[in-house]
Amino acid sequence: MALRALPLGLALLGAACDTTERVKNALRADQGDPVWQGDSTLLASHPDVLFRVTRDSAGARVVPLATLGPQGFRLLTLSDRGWRSFDLDYLVGGKPFTPYRGGRALAPVTSTRGMWEGAPLDTIPGCSILLPGALATIPSGVELFTSGRRPPLTPVTPLSAGELQAAIDAIPTLIAPAAGIAMSMLPRYRRDVYVAETGNGPRPSIIVVYDDPEVVADSVRQMGARPRHLVVVLDKGVYGYRPTFTYTTLGNKLSPPRYRYLDHIDVDDDGKSELFFGLKVAAAPLYTIVLRYEADAWRELLRNERQRCHA
Repeated sequence: MALRALPLGLALLGAACDTTERVKNALRADQGDPVWQGDSTLLASHPDVLFRVTRDSAGARVVPLATLGPQGFRLLTLSDRGWRSFDLDYLVGGKPFTPYRGGRALAPVTSTRGMWEGAPLDTIPGCSILLPGALATIPSGVELFTSGRRPPLTPVTPLSAGELQAAIDAIPTLIAPAAGIAMSMLPRYRRDVYVAETGNGPRPSIIVVYDDPEVVADSVRQMGARPRHLVVVLDKGVYGYRPTFTYTTLGNKLSPPRYRYLDHIDVDDDGKSELFFGLKVAAAPLYTIVLRYEADAWRELLRNERQRCHA
């Protein structure tokens, strides 16, 4: 029996050696591709990933934006080979996503289709590196997803309706004139108000976005013209709510675009959220501005200007 088993043992040993050699050859081949080495090292660590929702004529997509966690918040940039591996790890059907609304995690959803399951979900002629997108059921009002669940935020004392109204009522006198908007003009603006319990102070942050419906000709330049778009972020100070971030623009082709508030999420596991804004420009669905609260003011942490095709 031992003599009959010997050839089988030798065959198994030979197969194992052959497999080991193929792995070594593959590793040696990858030594000449430092980009893939970097991509594969990153993917092997399986970082938490932040996704943005894009919506266009082709439908809604969940598109990767950045890695997040205690090691920092960084835009996610991979090669074509890296994105295809990312698709298998994060996007194919059945992979979980955590949606957020108002900074709070909702019940997880799962991907229904990745980028390269069968025929490509999206194509852009002439594009050599395409950011993948996934299909999933997207709850109403959700703009951001993560691959895992974020740590809980630092608790804050909620705002009463009276406190919120008092803070908003101060904008026409304290902020609008300095922004170039007469107090008498501000009532004609459309106003959207968001309360964000970011954990950056003892009380929530207040985000107020004003939009004038008047269409401004492209010949009108920013300098000296009344802004048609105003973003104000207010945070609690010693003497009440005060402005900690402002942004104004005409919003025409000769001036910076209008902002769109997305949501707030903690990107570095410190228990405090960052604020996310997009653009009110259909041609730039992935453009993202991220603000971090530092030294009693909101300052820009990251700006993503990439499109789906980034090479």
